[in-house]
Amino acid sequence: MKLHRYFCVAFATRCIGGIIASRKSTLSAEAQDLFDWFMHVQDNRYDSSYNFIAYPDKGGWSIRFTAWYLAGLLRRNKGDDLQRAKIAIRNIIACQMTNDFTAPWYGTYKLSPDQPDPTANSTMYQPEIYATYDPNWREFVGTQLVQVVEDFGHLSGNQLVEKIEDSLEIAAIGGMRRNGTFPQDDNLGIYYSNPAIMRALVAGWIGTRRNNTKLLDFAIDQGTKLLKLFQLNGANTLSEYNSPGYYGIDTWALGAHLKYGPKDQTMTSSAKIILREMWTDLADHYNGCLGDMVGPYDRAYTQDMSQHSTALVNFFWGLFGHAASPLPHKLESNLTFDVAQGAPIALIVEEVKSAIPTHVQDALRLRGTFQGPARSIKKTVYDDLEGKQPRVATSWISRELMIGGQSVNETVNRGDQFVPAIVHWPGDKAHEPFPLTHFSACIQAQAPLTLLQRPII
Repeated sequence: MKLHRYFCVAFATRCIGGIIASRKSTLSAEAQDLFDWFMHVQDNRYDSSYNFIAYPDKGGWSIRFTAWYLAGLLRRNKGDDLQRAKIAIRNIIACQMTNDFTAPWYGTYKLSPDQPDPTANSTMYQPEIYATYDPNWREFVGTQLVQVVEDFGHLSGNQLVEKIEDSLEIAAIGGMRRNGTFPQDDNLGIYYSNPAIMRALVAGWIGTRRNNTKLLDFAIDQGTKLLKLFQLNGANTLSEYNSPGYYGIDTWALGAHLKYGPKDQTMTSSAKIILREMWTDLADHYNGCLGDMVGPYDRAYTQDMSQHSTALVNFFWGLFGHAASPLPHKLESNLTFDVAQGAPIALIVEEVKSAIPTHVQDALRLRGTFQGPARSIKKTVYDDLEGKQPRVATSWISRELMIGGQSVNETVNRGDQFVPAIVHWPGDKAHEPFPLTHFSACIQAQAPLTLLQRPII
């Protein structure tokens, strides 16, 4: 069956903010290696019949992976790369759901082009957040389209840039309506760190381009609140704290703010502060000998970065190189999932690097070496600006043993990515091969929970 191409009708003013001159610059050797491997993987996934990346995790093709491919095509710009990118951009925009302004999925992008729109009050493809639609695709795809215009608008041309802006304005309007309780089943508040930071960029960027004061005011408000929550009572913690996966998306969003964010936006000025403190704390939790961060993890789709890819390891790769990072082998199937964002990340690595203190970088690039002494870390995590029900994360880290636990007293179920207690140790005392790390983790059940305060060693 041929996929239908359709185009959304933009309701916004059609004033373009102006085509930006080329930003192309030389990548570091580490970032170039990440970029090149990304292109190797994505080129082999590209389906020229439909002009999408073929990946079967959420349908036959992936809108998000295709959006990430754009940066690689436009940066390389050889052969038919530019033509592929332009067609893919139009295809992505055609997959934005715009038919029902009142729907929770208004302005987000389909997971796969063959996916139908959710159908309310029907037995056919009923609305289910993060299943039949993902509202965060507004931010994942939206931040990527910001990068496309900022770095490659001169290649895309005025007409296509205008279509991108139309799409981003729709996405931003759909996204700003989310407040954690509305629409139904929504959970996006400032505590949901990674989409909240991305949302502030999309709203502030397109608000500036289109001189939309509603979006500008919203982005400024969100940026102010995100920094206030991060710094509440001197905590310097994101609500998605110590997350091997989503720290990578947080870093993407913060680095994109530094490179592309409007200079008068609060999140743009806050990005360097959050990056500096987050990566400094990350280094305190990192054990180069085991190739992992000590727990607990607020959200983790893997508990061992050395064997299973996370979004964060793309930044290790782009900053320090593949050989110096806690990464699986390049052909490991887990790595080929998260490396799908490799090219966009490679293009902002220098901005991220500028925010990370040199001594922190030095500590993180030493693969196979533990930066002593053994230490205990205690951090408080807040989910709201009133500081209600703070969570306390306590960690012990030494060369051959890491233990982390979180003190929680709540009835909410945080899901199967919440890892409130975990222990790591070497699977081979000689560390040959490196890394070979074992772990035992606790996944939360829905019950009041109080866990580890400090280990006995």
